Parts: sequence; C-alpha cells; structure tokens
Amino acid sequence: MNTVKQEVKKVEVAKALPTLNKVETTAVDKNPATMAMIAKFIDKTPPTAEERIQRITHFDATSKRYKHLKEKANDLKMFDAGNDKINAKIILKNQAGFEFEVSNSSVIKKVRDTMEEELNILLAEAENEVLNFEI
Repeated sequence: MNTVKQEVKKVEVAKALPTLNKVETTAVDKNPATMAMIAKFIDKTPPTAEERIQRITHFDATSKRYKHLKEKANDLKMFDAGNDKINAKIILKNQAGFEFEVSNSSVIKKVRDTMEEELNILLAEAENEVLNFEI
C-alpha cells in the first residue's frame, strides 16, 4: 500500500510542474513609423568632413534661433512684470509706417497671453531641435 501512496504523490508533483507552450513567431511589422525608428539604429557611413562642417553651421543657426526665442520669452516676462495695467499700451507697426495702438488692459492681456502661448510653442520646437541635433 505504501507504493500506491507514493505513486499518487508523484503524479501530483508532475501535475504541478509547468508545461512549455509552443511559441508562435509573429510576422515582421512593416509599419513605416517602425521602419523609420529601426533605420535610426542601423550603422551609417560616417559623414565626410564637409558634411560635418555644414552640420555645425546648421547647428549654429538652430542654436541662435533658440537663444533669440529665449530672449524674447524673457522680454515678455519683463513686460508682464513691469506692467501696471493702467498705463500699458501695445503698438503695432508695419513696414509702410502705419501704426495701431491699444491701451485697453483686457485686450493687452489677451494679446500678451496669445503671444506667450505661441512663443512657448516655438521655443519648445527650437529646444527639441537643439537637443536632437546630430553633428
């Protein structure tokens, strides 16, 4: 009888062991976005000296754009800090010399808010270009 109990225990242990499932291979993803991401990691031929110099020139222009936008964002913050909401005015001028002046504080706030939103978008784009630039 002891042998029967031992056999039963062995069967219970065997049932507890995990079984290997057959793994099916998946089809290769031919999505253009996926292929573009993969292409970034494929070894490329190193750029020539002329190409690197051109890239540096391009990077200089990109970094100047970022610095300019950063200065403009700071100027807008300074305008906001110095705005007493009583004597403020915004003047729009064009190349032909025509001028339009607004001194209404609610209009100035709306224009300033819109300018800040657009400036933040441009600044984020320029910063992203600088951070992701490859020489």
